[in-house]
Formats: sequence, structure tokens, C-alpha cells
Amino acid sequence: MRTKVSRRGLDLPAPKSIVPPETPEPGRDQRLTRRVFLLRGAMVLGFGAVLAKLGLMQLRERPRYQAAAQGSMVRFEPLRAPRGLILDRNGEVLARNRRSWTVWLVPAELPDDEVERERIREQLTTALGLDELLVVNRPALPPGNERAVLDELAEVLNVPGAEVAGKVFSAPKDQRYVVVREKLRPEEAASLREAAKRLPGVHVLNRFDYLAAAAAGSAVPVALAEDVPRELALTLAANPTALPGIRVTDDTLVREYPGGPDFSHILGYVGPITKEEYEAAGGDSPANPYRPDDRVGRGGVEQAMEEVLRGQHGGRWVQVDARNVVVGEVPGRRRDPVPGLTVVLTIDAELQRAVTQALAEGIREADRAAREKGRDPVGSGVAIVLDPRSGELLALVSLPTYDNARFVRGLTQTEYQALLDDPFHPLVNFAISGEFPPGSTVKPLLACAALQEGVITTQTTYTCRGSIRVPTVWDEQGGNTYVCWLATGHGEIQVLDGIAQSCNVFFYNVGAPGQTPEGGTEPLHYYIPGDPEKHYFEGLGIERIEKYLREVFGFGQATGIELAGEADGLVPNPRWLFQTLREYWSVGDTINVSIGQGHLACTPLQLACALAAIANGGTYYRPRIVKELRDAAGQVVRRFEPEAVRQLAIAPEHIETVRRGMRRTVTDGTAKGKFVRTGDDIPIAGKTGTAEYGEAEGGRYKKSHAWFTAFAPYDDPEVLVLVLIRDGGEGATFAVPVADRILATYFGRAA
Repeated sequence: MRTKVSRRGLDLPAPKSIVPPETPEPGRDQRLTRRVFLLRGAMVLGFGAVLAKLGLMQLRERPRYQAAAQGSMVRFEPLRAPRGLILDRNGEVLARNRRSWTVWLVPAELPDDEVERERIREQLTTALGLDELLVVNRPALPPGNERAVLDELAEVLNVPGAEVAGKVFSAPKDQRYVVVREKLRPEEAASLREAAKRLPGVHVLNRFDYLAAAAAGSAVPVALAEDVPRELALTLAANPTALPGIRVTDDTLVREYPGGPDFSHILGYVGPITKEEYEAAGGDSPANPYRPDDRVGRGGVEQAMEEVLRGQHGGRWVQVDARNVVVGEVPGRRRDPVPGLTVVLTIDAELQRAVTQALAEGIREADRAAREKGRDPVGSGVAIVLDPRSGELLALVSLPTYDNARFVRGLTQTEYQALLDDPFHPLVNFAISGEFPPGSTVKPLLACAALQEGVITTQTTYTCRGSIRVPTVWDEQGGNTYVCWLATGHGEIQVLDGIAQSCNVFFYNVGAPGQTPEGGTEPLHYYIPGDPEKHYFEGLGIERIEKYLREVFGFGQATGIELAGEADGLVPNPRWLFQTLREYWSVGDTINVSIGQGHLACTPLQLACALAAIANGGTYYRPRIVKELRDAAGQVVRRFEPEAVRQLAIAPEHIETVRRGMRRTVTDGTAKGKFVRTGDDIPIAGKTGTAEYGEAEGGRYKKSHAWFTAFAPYDDPEVLVLVLIRDGGEGATFAVPVADRILATYFGRAA
């Protein structure tokens, strides 16, 4: 059925009415148009700025960003040169290197996020046991009150104020943080941290924080921990992305001294190079052979032979990824390091140990005797063994000694201060740095000079009755009394017995000059006990004594041995006395020098070299402790031959007279019967010495050094021994037995 549809018939909703639009508000379109214009303008300006910056980066700053990009891909790594070995004359290793792991901090690569940085700090502090340091931030000290703060800090530390202030103010001007004390104990750190609250510029910092602050922003790695156990180092290195700013390497070489403390004074040790030393060597110049974190020789052979021991560093360029992890080495851009040369010493290690034991026993015996007499303790001495035919040192011992390995590991301030405060000064090598009055051991030298100058002959005779009295210009009945060690006197005595019996009166006559003193009317003279007659001096005088001691026997100047820290000694004269002490020289000063006392001072090595020249018949050799240098393959690159510095300006017959006097010292003189270990078949010549010093009572001094020197065999000497026991009393009593033990060891006898 078809339905017709019409509008009327459909049920549709009524159509909506059409509402005409509202009439626009006047000015609205204009405001909208302005906003759109401003927005579009801002967008154009923004894009323009971006394009300008991109252009700037592409054009003017392109090299800088290119270098930065390249640096993030390629990095230079130094290759350290192994330090040369040190061997004894028989090949025993005395100093060597051990490869170890080091953890480095690169401040510029640390994360900026404080939480992340703290996580790294805590992890490393726990793993490595990082210590805490007492640090002064110099710019943070209150202006005008810097010294007051440092003095208060010194009171807290219980040290002199000048010590802290000196350390802080002597640091380089560009060094912001100055370490005052490190390796703080936990309770010490807590106490100092509390004290630092009232001291502006003073802080207790963890080593991590200190290094990060001291080298803030630097891309140069600084050592955070050295000689790290291998397992720990590998653990830290396993995930480098977890420790940004931290690098772990195994190319650090730790110095080792397998010989122990017996060789410390000979070898010295190695320690970190100072900023001043680094700058003096060339700073960041490519010509500088050092890196800022290098170690250099301190004392002994390590310092004296630094130039040949240090070697030449190399380097390589490596590729790294975005996480700064090495992925490979750049081909053709590697320079291998050149190892330092091996230094072979003249020292016999086995003999060195035996000499150390002999000297230690002698010191103990002298100490026991001193304590029994209520005197100060005895604790130091020197023993030298050298070959008079070449100047080679076979043993050189100074006691007490120290453990040089502790300096390599690092001492705490407390440990170092204990060494400094030790009354016997273990850090001093007395063999080359100690300056002592030689006492009667100088008499053979004065005898040579007097014989050469014609002041005495082998027949010249003086009378010794235990002392002489030397009047003054204004008091003929008074003056000064000078005693001989033998109170009863030696009677009539000539040069051979003068040496053998060590007669002081004989050598007073050798030294005091035959001249008229200023203001006097007759030449210098003296009186013998019980004899009213005047006896006139006709000796050398200080001018000739000084000439022979300096120019002939090498006193007053370093010997030139290959050891750091050698002293010059002192040969006094009238000018020196006036300039130094504002005193005028007197005959008494000359008398004292003539028996090796007064202001005269020498090192044990100087005396040994001078007496070696007498032992060998007149050749003064420069002492040597380095025998040869070898390269890494063991080939000799330099051999140190004996160096004859000069022939003594003394006739051979006079030298032989003195040698005979020294032989008589052992057979009939002050050392008679003292050689119980060596054996009668080894002829020995020697000279005892008791060098008095300090305050005098009754013409005698309260303290004295015990000396003895000997050479053997007498007819063809191959070894010279010198022994000194500081404050050890009589040389014949305490020094001679030590020499006996040493010679017995050298000649293979039971010691």
C-alpha cells in the first residue's frame, strides 16, 4: 500500500528558529590582531636567535666544539717509566719496583648532582678507608686576623704557633687549601672538627672532598688511593659508569727496599714531587721530565742519582666511548717509556749488615758503661769501611737508622714527629752529615804537615809531664793549663811514640807557633810542671794547619760522594772566629785544634778519606759509592773508575814515618792488646781518638766521642775502617773492639 507523505502528515519536530549573530563589540578585532602579531614576532625572534647561535657555533666556535668532541673520543694516557734498580756490588737487589693499583679522582668528571656525588664519596670512603685531613682554606681566613686563627689552631694541636703559620704562609700563593695534618685518628678528627667550628677557614675534610675541592674543575687525575689491593681495584674498575670521575689503573710502581733499614741512609727513599719542584723542572712544559704526581728521590743514592734513576715517561692516545670507557688505542700514537738505569753500588750488602751489627753492639756496650757512671745515654755512631786503593766504600753505617719503606707507604704526622723528636736523630746520616771534633785521630795529619814543613824531624823530642802551662802576656805566673790524657806524662817523646801514645803535649808543640803575641815582648812559650825554665813553641801555627787540613787532606769541603746531604765540616781560623763569635784568636785556640778539638769539625767520611791517603802512601781518592750504571738489558753504560784527586804534598818518607807511628799504636800504643778477633798474622795500623767537648771541669771535659781508625794489612793496605761512637767515651775502650769485629769479618775470621 502506497503511503503519501507530506510535511503536514509527518510527525517531525518543529524547525529551529534561526537567530541572527550578535553585533561585534567595538575594538575587539584590533586587540586580537595585535596579540597574534606579537606572538608571531616572538616566534620569529626565537627562531632567529637559535639560528644565530647555531651559526656562531658552526663558524666562530667550531674549533672549540670540535676539540671538545674529539676530546670526548680520544684521550692521552701517560705511560710511566720504571725507576731504575739499585744493586750492591754482588748483584743483590737493594731497591726495586712493584706494580700496584691506584684509584684516581678526576674532579672535572664528577657528577654535578649532589646526591650522586655523595653516593660516590661514601662508596669510596668505605671501600678504600679514606682518611680525614685537617685543612686550612687560606682565602677563608678572616682578613687581618689570619695569624690569630692559626695560633689558636696551634694551641689545639699543642704545637708552636710558628709551625702552623709557617706551613700555611709558606705554601704557594695559588694553593688555596693547605693540609696541616693528615691521617687523623677517628677521635682526633672528631675533636678537631668540633674545634674547627670556632676557627673560620679551618676544616676537617675527607680526602675525597679535599682533592675534589683543591683541584676543582681540573681534568688532571689526582691519586685518591695508592697501592690498592688487586681484588678491590678490579671491583671498582668493573663498572666505570657507576663511578663517574673515578679511574683505576695498574701502572703505578711502588718502590720497595728489600734490604731493610740497614741500607736506609745509603739509599734514601722516594716521595711525592712538590709543586715547587715540579714548577722548577719546567711546569707543564713538554720538556719537563716529571708529571705532577711523580715521586722523586729523597736523600741518599735515590736523590743523588735521581737523573739516571727516573727514566723517561712515555704515553699513548686511547679511544673512549661516551661513558669515558677506553675502547682501544689509537694506532701510531704511542711512545714507550724508557726505564731508568740500574745503579750498581760499591757496597757489599753482607759486609754492611755485619758492620751494622758490630757497631750496634759497640754502642750498647758504651751505653751500659755510661749508665753505670750516671752519664747521659749513648745511642748513635758511625762505621765506615773503604778500599784505600780506590776510594770505594764497602760499607757505610750510621746508627740509629730508620725504615725508608715507611716513607714510601706514608707516615702519619705523629710517626714523623716521633722521628724528629728522637734525641739520637735517626734521620741524620752522621757518616756524611755529622760534624764532629776528630780528636786525636787528626794527629797523623798534623804530624805529616809538621814533618813536611820541617817543624819537627824524627829525632825531635819534647818532654811530657802530664800538662803544660801557657802564661798570658799580662800574667807570666798565670795563664792556662793544657793537659795530656796521661796525667803522669809520657816523659821524653818523639814523633813515632807521639802518634802511638797519642801524647797531647807533643802535639801542642807541633801546633803552637813560634811567634810573638800582640802586645808581648817575647815569643810564645810554656812551662812544664817542676821546671822553671821557659820552653818556646816552634810549631805550625793556625795558618799552616789550615792550609794542610784544607788543601792536602780535604777538610772543610764536601768530598763529592754520590750521596745527598753531605756537610762541609769546619776548619777554623782567626777571621772565622771573629766574624762568627766576635772573639780574637789565641794560642789556646791553636793548641786545641792541634789535638783535634776546639772549633775544628769534620765528617767521619772526610777523616776516613784523609787517613786512607796516608794508608796507601799518598794518593787522595774521591770516595765513591756508585760502581757502574746498567741499562734495562743489563749492559754496562758507564763504569766509575777510581778518581785520584791529588797526590799529597808530603814527601813519601814523611808519610812512611806516620804510617810506622800508626802501626806502633796497635803493637805498643793506645790500641795494644785490643785486637782479639783479627789474629796476629794480619798486621794492623791505627789511631785512637777521644774527642772531648762541652763544659770543662778541672781542665777536662764532661763529654767525649770515641774514635778509632785502622788499615790493614799494614804493608799493602786493602781496607780502612773508621769507627765513631758519639758520646762513647774513650776510643780505645769502645771504638777499637768494633773495628776488631769488622776487620775479623772482612778477613773471614770468626767475629
